[in-house]
Amino acid sequence: MKKDVTEYLGFEDEEVKKVGRPKLADKQTKKKSLIIAGLSFFAVTMLLIFGYGSLVGFNNLDLLGLVNKSQSVDQNILITELNPLIKDITLKEGTKRKVYLTVLPANASNKKIVYESSDKQIAIVDNEGKVTALKEGNAVIKASSTDGSSKVAKFNVTVIKDATGKCSFSSLDKTNNGINYQISCDNATIKEIQYKVGSSDYKKLLTKKLSDTIKFSNEQLNEKITLKVVYYPNNSKVTKYQTRTINNVTTTTEPNGSCILTIKEVKSNSAKYDITCNNATVSKIAYKIGNGSYVGIDPSSLADTVLFEESDVTRVIYFNIEYSVDGSSRTKTVTKSSVIEKSSNTVTNEIKIE
Repeated sequence: MKKDVTEYLGFEDEEVKKVGRPKLADKQTKKKSLIIAGLSFFAVTMLLIFGYGSLVGFNNLDLLGLVNKSQSVDQNILITELNPLIKDITLKEGTKRKVYLTVLPANASNKKIVYESSDKQIAIVDNEGKVTALKEGNAVIKASSTDGSSKVAKFNVTVIKDATGKCSFSSLDKTNNGINYQISCDNATIKEIQYKVGSSDYKKLLTKKLSDTIKFSNEQLNEKITLKVVYYPNNSKVTKYQTRTINNVTTTTEPNGSCILTIKEVKSNSAKYDITCNNATVSKIAYKIGNGSYVGIDPSSLADTVLFEESDVTRVIYFNIEYSVDGSSRTKTVTKSSVIEKSSNTVTNEIKIE
């Protein structure tokens, strides 16, 4: 019977013996099958989403758009803070300086800044934030963001005159009375005069005279004494200073003498001056009107009348003399002023330095 069934199925006896339990797949075959199944599943999923999304409710889903949008947000980080590093800036006429900003966050997408000056006659600014000072005055430099954040920072710029003037001590002598000093100023104005004895701190003098005598005790005169003149170059608001020190030296007796300057009979177009000296000799006489330049006068003319152009506005006349006490090489200076008013009455002023 067995043989008949075998013949019926078309197998030989030997072939029947080979029929049995199917052989299981090896590990490599399993791995390939899993990869193929995974790729097939991914392909079917994509077809459902992009090809047949309407069947499952994804007809309005734009995955690529979401990815692009996410990338766009990452690449457009707006500026949150825009602050000046130094807010108040002082520049001399004709000089340049770049203004600096603090921009936050550090990874802002667009850090381009535009600059604008409130007064282009005082100061101008270029695209890089470099400010050029043109003339004396004040201006505001505005820095604005360009990324849509509308952030603004402002710099206050003060332009001053080119500070090229100078004051310095032309002489410094120790006498039995104290210290005699002489200061020469070229295109500068004295702010204050200071002194210190030994290594002590500087102290301010009440005088601002170009020449004077400072009284010191005998004990102080045995120490090293330093004088400091603080001045405004070229009438600017920036101060500079110069110092000079005098060490222990033999004191000398200062000769006595002085000159008195008097301004009188001031009119709208003339003014009379008078100088009287006691044991002193005048070496220079000059006058000026307002902010004009000094005009020299013959130093031998100790009393005279100067003439000037008449004006409808109130002005000031200044007289300046330099003299030296006989027997001394130190020069002293006297400056006096008087107001000139049209059809003004006589004005008399005098000053004395001993």
